[in-house]
Amino acid sequence: MRKINYFERVIVSMDGDDEDLSVFLQSFGFAEEELNRVMDELNSFRTIPGTTIGRYMNRIISTIEEEDRPAFLKGVFAGVVIRKAVDDIAEPDLTEEEKKIAREIEKFRFSG
Repeated sequence: MRKINYFERVIVSMDGDDEDLSVFLQSFGFAEEELNRVMDELNSFRTIPGTTIGRYMNRIISTIEEEDRPAFLKGVFAGVVIRKAVDDIAEPDLTEEEKKIAREIEKFRFSG
């Protein structure tokens, strides 16, 4: 079984079909057509065989005009902050002790 690398997970999570992401970005004034254009361009970069996260970023950066680089960098930072916030609110897996307690509660629930 092939293990999915970090780059592939990130790209899959950025899929243009992601309704929540699209709605979230549209709430900041981005038009659906604008989002679709950008996702199409980004998807074309990632379909090139041998693409790594470094090559992917280089392809994106090479299409950005010099005067737009600060805006792009702000976007990258904002994305990292959003991802960090999502990670921070995600519920961690139960510890072995918590799993044991949960099993005992379930057992108690069904025995009484």
